[in-house]
Amino acid sequence: MIKFIFCIKYRKESAVGNKAFAVISKTMGNKQLFHIIWTTFGEYPVWDKNGNWQKLTDIYVELKNHDISCNLSHELQIAYVNKDTQKSPLLIKEKAMAQLKIDIEELCQENKDRIINGLEIKMLKIDESKVEMLVFSDLNSMTQKISRLKSRTSTLLSFKYPEEYFGKGTWGRGFWYSNILNKEDLAISMIKNYR
Repeated sequence: MIKFIFCIKYRKESAVGNKAFAVISKTMGNKQLFHIIWTTFGEYPVWDKNGNWQKLTDIYVELKNHDISCNLSHELQIAYVNKDTQKSPLLIKEKAMAQLKIDIEELCQENKDRIINGLEIKMLKIDESKVEMLVFSDLNSMTQKISRLKSRTSTLLSFKYPEEYFGKGTWGRGFWYSNILNKEDLAISMIKNYR
């Protein structure tokens, strides 16, 4: 397994780390960059070695090579098995992907949802089995915001397409994230193009 806590772990390891965090906080208005991925029900999440997340591991090796510091919610595997899922994962159809994009962008605007309120989206990619985002968020409320976003989008999909999406069974459990601590513009560019 690869554990990508490169330089700053919980911003307490060194004076350099604390100084870097102070600069980030000052320039981003206390918001930090997060790379977030969640999957549909039945799909392997990022932290499961049976999944197909090798390109994600590869881009995080590249980020490390560019001295970009990250804290990951779950370790990335050195190699993934790319095994077929035992259950048939829920697949999001093209029309639902388009609706999901609209819903996420709207929910993330200022004053559209009391909890999600103001997630600043830098990238949003939706495919048939996952949602992937780069967002600026307050560190202390990010997990609550993303949990709420998952909940609201599954509900909205079930309202729009009740015959295909049933709300609670749309998304898999939890989500993976990386807190990117420096060189945010470079990290955004690299992550946007890693496929």
